[in-house]
Amino acid sequence: MLHDIYYRFPKNFPLPMVLDGSTGTSLMREGMPAGSCTERWVLENPEKLQKIQSEYISAGSDALYTPTFGANRPTLERSGLDFDGINERLAALTVGRGVLAGGDMSPTGLFIEPFGDTPFDEVVGIYREQAEALDRAGVDFFISETNISLQEVRAAVIGIREVSDKPVFVTMTVDDSGRTLSGDDLICCLLSLAELGISAFGINCSQGPDGMIALLKRLAPYSKSLGIPLIAKPNAGLPHEDCDGCQHFDLSAEEFAKYLPELMDAGVTILGGCCGSDAKFITAIRECVGEFADRMSGSPDYSNIAPADTSRLACTNRAIAEVSEAPTPISVTECFFDDVCMEEHLVAAKLDDEAAADIFIETAPMLSVPCALTGDPAAVAKAKRYYNGKLLIL
Repeated sequence: MLHDIYYRFPKNFPLPMVLDGSTGTSLMREGMPAGSCTERWVLENPEKLQKIQSEYISAGSDALYTPTFGANRPTLERSGLDFDGINERLAALTVGRGVLAGGDMSPTGLFIEPFGDTPFDEVVGIYREQAEALDRAGVDFFISETNISLQEVRAAVIGIREVSDKPVFVTMTVDDSGRTLSGDDLICCLLSLAELGISAFGINCSQGPDGMIALLKRLAPYSKSLGIPLIAKPNAGLPHEDCDGCQHFDLSAEEFAKYLPELMDAGVTILGGCCGSDAKFITAIRECVGEFADRMSGSPDYSNIAPADTSRLACTNRAIAEVSEAPTPISVTECFFDDVCMEEHLVAAKLDDEAAADIFIETAPMLSVPCALTGDPAAVAKAKRYYNGKLLIL
């Protein structure tokens, strides 16, 4: 039944789904020095990673993330590592272990134009390159995690989609108000990424499970409407750093588990652990998922969550407009230079050709309200590629 509600989620993946726990902090418990390049250390100590992953499998994980979080080309180069072949070698430690393998991908550390100096298509190419390597390695899905910029995760999803049709999961890292470091709103992120064909969406790292409940509850009506299940991969509470540089987290697995039923009742069906978690946390999640399945057996339709109507929504990365009546679009030149079609909550523009699309792409990041577009299909498609939000197509 859950697969019927969340129809964009793969039918051959379990739902509810249990992910794994932390990689970085677990490796540090196994001896990885603080500040080390994780990818290099794992290649030098593969048995340490596989020990951790075996514990997650035994605890009940349905999926493991590959140890490729920082294995995109620019991040590896900053650590003095060669990109060629490294994703395949790292992923081989996870693929074929009897559970699903998610090709893990992280932010690049680059800043995209116009607020940075890296072209959008260059970042798309970086992610396409890593996705192609992970696809060759045999991952079952891709996970773009710990994202702090909608603009960059859009580049990641587009890059993945250029080389593979395997499922794409996305998790953002946000503050207590539900915004990323770049100011992106979670609902705007979900609406925008749904347009690109993601299969699951949620939050990782950020905070403990208690801090995620309200944020994910706010997303649940949109998640249900879009057919995209929600992910929660919280930390084991708040971190505390010792004088030796090691981090400890303030929630035990038992304390962590107290919040899980409320997360699932709020609409979360994919659960795992992030920083500070270990196999004990995954055991607690697996037990909660079993209890949830028993409770939902009589009413597995999340009838307490009313789906939001997303069909008439447009958004920037931080603002949403609901359009009840189709506005009258005006030529993009008039619209953007004479401000004649700036309404209180929406810009409606007509793109006649590629030149008009270029004007739109250059100017749209400066607008504070969402946009609706019509016009030449090729021009509109080009605008959609670069627009950091969800466009309403008239």
